[in-house]
Amino acid sequence: MALRDITRTLALGVAAGAIMLSAAPALALDNAGSLEGVVKNAAGQPVPGAFVRLKNSAARPALTFMVVSQANGGFSAKDLPPGSYTVQAIGTANQSAISPAVAVESNKAAKLDVSLTNPRGPMLTPAWPGRVPEALVDKTSKDAKDLPAGQHKQLVAEKCTVCHDVQRILSKRSPVDDWTFTVRRMRTNMAVSSLPDMSDQDAGNIVGYLSANFKPLPGGDDPNGRLPNYAMTGQSTKYRVVTLDLPKRFSEPHDIASDPKGIAWAAERAGALIRFDPKTYDFTEVRVPAGPAPANRQRLGNPQINAQGILWTADGPNNRWLSYDTNAFNKQNPGVAFHIYPWTAKGHGGAGGNSFALHPDGTIWGTGQGKEVRMLNPQTAEFSFYEAPSFKQTKENPGAYGLAVAGDGSVWWAEDEADMMARLDPKTGKVEEFKLPPTGGHALPRRMNTDWDGNLWVGIWEAGKLMKIDYKTKEMTLYTPKTPALGMYSIVADKKNKLIWASAQQVDKIFRFNPATQEFTEFPLPYAQQDPRRIDIDPTNPNRIFFSGNTADRIGFIELTP
Repeated sequence: MALRDITRTLALGVAAGAIMLSAAPALALDNAGSLEGVVKNAAGQPVPGAFVRLKNSAARPALTFMVVSQANGGFSAKDLPPGSYTVQAIGTANQSAISPAVAVESNKAAKLDVSLTNPRGPMLTPAWPGRVPEALVDKTSKDAKDLPAGQHKQLVAEKCTVCHDVQRILSKRSPVDDWTFTVRRMRTNMAVSSLPDMSDQDAGNIVGYLSANFKPLPGGDDPNGRLPNYAMTGQSTKYRVVTLDLPKRFSEPHDIASDPKGIAWAAERAGALIRFDPKTYDFTEVRVPAGPAPANRQRLGNPQINAQGILWTADGPNNRWLSYDTNAFNKQNPGVAFHIYPWTAKGHGGAGGNSFALHPDGTIWGTGQGKEVRMLNPQTAEFSFYEAPSFKQTKENPGAYGLAVAGDGSVWWAEDEADMMARLDPKTGKVEEFKLPPTGGHALPRRMNTDWDGNLWVGIWEAGKLMKIDYKTKEMTLYTPKTPALGMYSIVADKKNKLIWASAQQVDKIFRFNPATQEFTEFPLPYAQQDPRRIDIDPTNPNRIFFSGNTADRIGFIELTP
């Protein structure tokens, strides 16, 4: 198997009683207004390539828009719902003050110039939100003895290293409420994995130890800390971003998918589907049918939507897989749009897992248990399982993360712990494993997707690379953007224009890669700690890329502009 590493510089250039909670009535685009002006420096000269962020905090949910100033320093933010907006510009080493509220009226253009007169804070180091940067994490610390001394250290060592090593704890820095939620989520994961739960008293003691020893990092609350300190140029100036602040804290929209009509559907780990119309900014939360898991123990998995508009997701805490007919959303009783597939498997852990993929033959695939893929035949409601050969040999989990179906119908998944890719032939049940090309350390392959030729593209998270797999030859090729430590995560292919898109979790950007020219283009997101995870393309508009901001409790999209 041939291995190549290509480095290119970055070109800047279903229950009837399902509950529905709806936001304000949908806005009509013909009622939208706009806001335009010029970004200037302290001397009054126009500044091209600066970011202009507009926020309507009164909207429910709150809306943020971001555009980039053009060659003459001018900016124009269009398609704004009428309301009051604050404005801030951020460019190179300076930023403007946040403006007083500016009224945007229906079918009118508001005017506001902004001046970059205030110095910016220091740039944040690339990192997982709320964690110590990867480069500073002690990779040798794997044993609970490395935890700081203190009351309840032994309890933390006993309960918090069952599913992961101690590095996960040593790298995280959070306030008390975040640690409280983390421990609650950990208990959910334990239930999903059929592990014994802990008592509420033990949970409280663990939170006390963690919040006392792992406090928030300084500077982590600077919203501008990851917007580049250089001017945008070329294609990186030709886009806008729209984000929604979800009203529920810790909703955790880890994944997002687009239906055939261009409507985005995000899966809240808090147990609901979010419907978001990018044309009207209409937001609706659809509760999944009740199950045995309590309300504070919900966790939906990675949604996938087929060409008929049927959404599939794993509901691990309730031990089931769900389908939802997105076409039935506007009908009188939307609850009937859910269909439940109970988890009947024994010896394969819970129903939850990391990723889903839809096979052209109609079967549904998911990764799970850190060692296998699962397949559901919707016609028979039967599950099948395929285990990694390396696990059978060593009894050590190689990982089971991203998942995709190649052009020949084979099912591939990322073995993130072992830095391997696994390939399954569904016809024979044979599983093969392939070692990733050397990256100088742990590669950590994450999410993946299939392109216009049926080849596979994988986000190599820790190595910060993009990888292509030729499904015919099994050849793996690495591509390296200029931005280091970016945390390449989710991949999606624009099959019409033959472009690859990727989310960069540690630097709060979305990247576009052109395989023909081998050039990367970066599109920064409006806020630091955005935590972009899953991305997806709007099938009605390939210039619109949806993203989910997991720990930020945000969803949104970037949209290329003429």
